[in-house]
Amino acid sequence: MKRLGLFLGVFALLIAAPLAMAGDFHSGSTLICADCHVMHYSQTHGYNEDGSGIYAPLGNDGPYHYLLRNEINDLCLTCHNNASFAPDVLGANSNGYVRAAGALNRDGTAPYYHATGHTLDATDAAPGGTWTNPDGLHCTDCHHQHGAGGAYRNLRVKTGTAPANSTVTYAIGTNDLSKDVFERNTTPMAAHYADENIDFNEPDQTASKYAMFCQGCHTEFHGAKGGPEVGGSATGEWLRHPNSDANIGGIGGGHSRLSQYNGKVNKVKVMSATGVWDPAPADVTPSCMSCHKAHGNQHGFGLIFMSGTGTVTEEGDANGVSAKDLCKQCHIQG
Repeated sequence: MKRLGLFLGVFALLIAAPLAMAGDFHSGSTLICADCHVMHYSQTHGYNEDGSGIYAPLGNDGPYHYLLRNEINDLCLTCHNNASFAPDVLGANSNGYVRAAGALNRDGTAPYYHATGHTLDATDAAPGGTWTNPDGLHCTDCHHQHGAGGAYRNLRVKTGTAPANSTVTYAIGTNDLSKDVFERNTTPMAAHYADENIDFNEPDQTASKYAMFCQGCHTEFHGAKGGPEVGGSATGEWLRHPNSDANIGGIGGGHSRLSQYNGKVNKVKVMSATGVWDPAPADVTPSCMSCHKAHGNQHGFGLIFMSGTGTVTEEGDANGVSAKDLCKQCHIQG
């Protein structure tokens, strides 16, 4: 495994230049078939003429469907767990930045219990929905292994029961307000998914493609204010927290207040139609990423306990101790 890590690290350096332009791996020139597939499940040497060269190891229980080198999750984790050249997505982060998506869990051991976010191999129905994978939750249930035509983080165009138009688009380096996500840069390679590097636009102020993507599995938790999922009316008294079409402080009455949000040094992520986040203008809208890490963290439900002060972490910030700190990012009661 040490030799494999060395090889993949060198390989990552070789493709760093095109990756910085492409923004995501497993797409175009960075889609390397042999990284994940093997012809006859019998490889014992590398691809060089003399048999040298290092390759991803084969799993113990193959051969596998689609000529894969290993089971889907184990294969993904070959590069995406405890590697410096690719985002580390499982458990504790081996890289030196705060992950925007946080951490997946798998075996349920502390501090990444099953209740702290998305659990690899889980067969349970998604909270708020009916979708499940009887073979266990796979990385490829949310991410497309061969790229996804310009979708952020190779997110699938459709997941679970999501509508086909739930593609989360993105821009790199220079913001494009017609895109859903803004990646400020891609250097270094693995860190272009760092929390400080990601912001969220709002090209459609009546809907959120990010929330629509999540809705594919978590059906009842996502929708516009007054809609069938959120319930209530367009002017308040909702049954579930909206994740689009509801600006901070927009309805008045003291429920939320923009000045409360702007008074925080550390702010949770919100969507902006103008590409301005700090200080946030009156158009900013909370969505799924405002309260939850997409993969999870060390808190139940992957919640972000952000008080507004102290060092920013994947759990929120150093002074955030409860869900109340998260609520008080926008709300003034209490």
